[in-house]
Amino acid sequence: MSLTSIGKQESMTPIVQFGEREVPAMNFLCSGCGKCEKNALGWRMVIELDKPGTEIRNTFFLVDEWDEKKAADPNAHSFCSLQCEEQYLAVRHRQLVA
Repeated sequence: MSLTSIGKQESMTPIVQFGEREVPAMNFLCSGCGKCEKNALGWRMVIELDKPGTEIRNTFFLVDEWDEKKAADPNAHSFCSLQCEEQYLAVRHRQLVA
């Protein structure tokens, strides 16, 4: 793994040597507490979508089974625990009803 430089910013994305190519390794960041893991075994996921025809983002899908393809979606939020997921959803609920 190595630290890569992108323009003037540095990226902490680990790089894995794959044959003669370098590819970024996927890390999962908890949207609740900020914990970062390479393996999301046992993690939870919420997908937040836009409400069609509005600026509102209030449609949530709680995903029962971890899916790396869904986790890569920009609308997906990953959580290392039920507590982090519930705290995030409570904050989002307060924002939506405010």
